[in-house]
Amino acid sequence: MTMKIFLCSFKVFFMSIFLTLLLTASVKAIDVVEFDDYSMKLSIETTASKAIIWSMWADVKNWKQFDERLEYSFLVDDMPFEVGSSGYVKGKGAPKTKFILTKVEAGVSFTEVLKLPLWQTVHLQRYFESSPEGKTIFTHEVNFKGGLKSVYYRLLAGSFKKDLKLVMEKMKVLAESKDTR
Repeated sequence: MTMKIFLCSFKVFFMSIFLTLLLTASVKAIDVVEFDDYSMKLSIETTASKAIIWSMWADVKNWKQFDERLEYSFLVDDMPFEVGSSGYVKGKGAPKTKFILTKVEAGVSFTEVLKLPLWQTVHLQRYFESSPEGKTIFTHEVNFKGGLKSVYYRLLAGSFKKDLKLVMEKMKVLAESKDTR
């Protein structure tokens, strides 16, 4: 019994090292595109199906599986993943932040709006793009809104870019491991 536990722990340890190396190597090859309107975008191609990616996006409670900086995320009162539903995210070292789903096209795209202090917002859009090779391309856009968007962008863009790369690469790896097509 002890040997089984040891072998299982050993396997988990090496899988985590493998994932870390894979993510670190992959992240260097992608880059976030920044726009003049205080927004940024990252698109990643994967062999995983759109259905797998969508199921991961719609499962708010488990966002921390691919976003390790999150302590938790949830929809209030276990609301469905639909327009008008609200929830909270809490990043490590960050305050609990409310969000509202303002657009949801099941299986296609969604937008969540994070409320920041001083009546500022960050609009997070996630959607699919076309691939000539028939692969799945999933995209995450970050748009800062409000009168102080330039200030918030300067304060937060660096960490958003770094986190976005890591989160999306981890999501790609997890989605591809779940896809059994």
